[in-house]
Amino acid sequence: MEAEEDRHESDFSSDCPALPEIKLIIIGSKAEFKRSAANTILGQEDCKVREEIVNNEIKQRTIQNRSVTLVMTPGWWRSFTLAESAKSLKMEIVHSLKLCPAPHAFLLVINLHTPFTNMHLNSVLEHMEILGEQIWNHTIVLLMYNNKEQRHEDTEQLIEKELNILIKKCGNRVHVFNYSVSKGINVEKLFHKIKNLVAEHEGQCFKIDSNLFEDMEEKRRTVKKQAEEREIEVKTKMQTLKEHLTDKSFPELRIVLMGGNIVGKTSVVNTILKIKQEKNMSKKCVMSEGEVDKQKVILIDTPGWWPYASVKETSEPVKKEIMLSVTMCPPGPHAVLLVLRSGVAFTEAHRRSVKEHMELMGRDVWKYCIVVFSRSDWMGTPTIEEHIESEGEDLQWLINKCGNRYHVLNYMEQDDGKQVRELMEKVDMMARLNRDLLKPVESAKEESDSGWGSNKSDMLERGSLQLEPPEMHEDYVKKWLENMEIVSNFRSLSENISEDVTQNQNY
Repeated sequence: MEAEEDRHESDFSSDCPALPEIKLIIIGSKAEFKRSAANTILGQEDCKVREEIVNNEIKQRTIQNRSVTLVMTPGWWRSFTLAESAKSLKMEIVHSLKLCPAPHAFLLVINLHTPFTNMHLNSVLEHMEILGEQIWNHTIVLLMYNNKEQRHEDTEQLIEKELNILIKKCGNRVHVFNYSVSKGINVEKLFHKIKNLVAEHEGQCFKIDSNLFEDMEEKRRTVKKQAEEREIEVKTKMQTLKEHLTDKSFPELRIVLMGGNIVGKTSVVNTILKIKQEKNMSKKCVMSEGEVDKQKVILIDTPGWWPYASVKETSEPVKKEIMLSVTMCPPGPHAVLLVLRSGVAFTEAHRRSVKEHMELMGRDVWKYCIVVFSRSDWMGTPTIEEHIESEGEDLQWLINKCGNRYHVLNYMEQDDGKQVRELMEKVDMMARLNRDLLKPVESAKEESDSGWGSNKSDMLERGSLQLEPPEMHEDYVKKWLENMEIVSNFRSLSENISEDVTQNQNY
């Protein structure tokens, strides 16, 4: 590998012009060392390594009489297809060229501390080509590691296989970056390769298709305008309700949490009640009690369903628990919090899955529902309204179905409980406006009859028979566990997963 690098370092060396300015865009998935790469290149510790990049960040510095402009782009989940990534991510990556027009090179950062599989390769290929296939002619693969002892034991094998495919895609332009030692030498070698790249293209920098760029920028402007309108509408509605609702607040609030697997329901519970409860890995509802500003709060955490799954593909025990949740806090819940994960796409398949599972609690459930977005630090947009507008009609349908009620919770953010107080205020105001409680459906059979068979147009909207979800095999499940940061729990979950997969295949 090192010999190959040395060979490429000599290419174009005699023809390399001095570059008074270097413009770079750092790109790659989440959990890579993009901030560490930026710190090393700029020779400073300005970038907070542990913080995720959610919006383009630009850094500029003069290094050895050379102006260096560097833009860090937000990342995608390592195993996600482009269709699974939030649409705002695509717009933000394209927008990086507004901050850094005609870059000399893209630095594609790959973390050598974790395996790089064929799934990861396909994800990189799809996300990079947001900017067009010609991007590969201007990309250097930056392999990042801390020190040789900590490198993943299969690194050499990975470089020969999946990573080798990627490196060849980039014209064998690769730089192994040990950012913990010899930083100056590492950076000078990298700059030399960038000069080689510029010479290779006879001084021509990367140019994006102008139609693609203008189309994406227009979408970005439209999203911002629509987001501002939605924000004003919601704030006006809240203010009006505050002025006209004269009923007293409830002595206690009873709330059911709904959502798919691994969306962060337990984190929402912990954030609201300020506790450290383990993730609910069972197929049972879990009740938790606490206080928020001296008001008693009862939370019912329901078992989740797998992404995209229709009700028919969810096991009977899980469906029964969801229906039972309404009876666990008599005389009934004031609200249902539908938890969604920030920073991921919300597709037609998600919409249908959410609709079917929510309506296990009855068609009136939407009167009592507030959509809660977890982990806003991964949202990828300045405001939640921009996320809603950028995702398009499927997420907008859901938000509108819930009466334009939504909230953002970031359990990593220390704000003295402000975000929780605001959520409880929304729950309380909605409950006073409804004046009644969510009632349980009389029986599963009655709800099934009215929900699936009584109305042909509704059946078409639900559409589970017309939209094939991904096959519920163990690799698919493991992929979602990996991306939602609980890979370490996979072995302990394998027995439950196998049972779910078996049950799902029977429905």
